[in-house]
Amino acid sequence: MDSQVQRMLRGRGAVIGPVVPLEQAADSLRWARTVRAAVTVAPGRPSAPGAEPLSCDDRLPELLLLSDPPLVRLMAARRLEPLAALTAKQSDRLAATLLAWLQTNSGSAPEVAARLGIHPQTARQRLHRVQELFGPALHDPDARFELEVALRERLSD
Repeated sequence: MDSQVQRMLRGRGAVIGPVVPLEQAADSLRWARTVRAAVTVAPGRPSAPGAEPLSCDDRLPELLLLSDPPLVRLMAARRLEPLAALTAKQSDRLAATLLAWLQTNSGSAPEVAARLGIHPQTARQRLHRVQELFGPALHDPDARFELEVALRERLSD
């Protein structure tokens, strides 16, 4: 994003839609409005005065999740059902571990541990538990995609 434009919009709560061909300008505006509504409504989101303008280009996955929240919640309920029987603390830890594992491309325990800031042995234990709970879904590309979508939605709350 042009630094002059960024300076002019600083502190105004601006959201900048993705650069698109002219015939898609209405889409870019709609996407910017969607991100702006989510930032305004969601607690803990950066919308304070003085904040840098938000770029939709940096939030495309989030924008996709915002396009149909009920569908994302349905997917999350189905894919994350194995976590339902756990305590909230266990569920949160395993959800974070699973997301870290997915985002490190099925990384090793040390990679997951580094991402989470935990000891590798703790990561190994959590990854074993994740394997017990999710089993074959961890090796199915479609299921892995749905798990990552569900986890991103869950952990963004």
